[in-house]
Amino acid sequence: MPDLHVSLPAKLTEVRNLSTAVEEFGDANQLPLPTVFVINLALDELITNAVTHGRFEVPDPTIDIHLKADRDIVTLTMEDNGSPFDPTQRSAADVDTTSSLEDRAVGGLGLHLVRTFAHDMSYQFVDGRNRLTVHHHFKSESA
Repeated sequence: MPDLHVSLPAKLTEVRNLSTAVEEFGDANQLPLPTVFVINLALDELITNAVTHGRFEVPDPTIDIHLKADRDIVTLTMEDNGSPFDPTQRSAADVDTTSSLEDRAVGGLGLHLVRTFAHDMSYQFVDGRNRLTVHHHFKSESA
């Protein structure tokens, strides 16, 4: 099962090309389509947050993505060299999912979705880089 390693400039325009690479990763690892969709959704949200809020104060802002499929778990690791930000610190209680869209505060719903679809998430700030690891469990289509 081949892993996927991608290093991207910290730009929103990179999400589209990454989506294609994730689909190819899913095909190569025989992942169910809903799993590929959830991974792409998570990456779209995480990259958008990093680029929009990351305050990259380095000359060459980068985002590194690593995907690994092992048995019935996909591990997504995203690293960037932006300002420290721990997306695991917000709880589900911090996000209003019951009010109408007009009455809700802006922000937080995307990370809420990432957390909801993930089995678990962990964050570290290591050597000046944010490292977020997300595990998605899935059932093989052949099972």
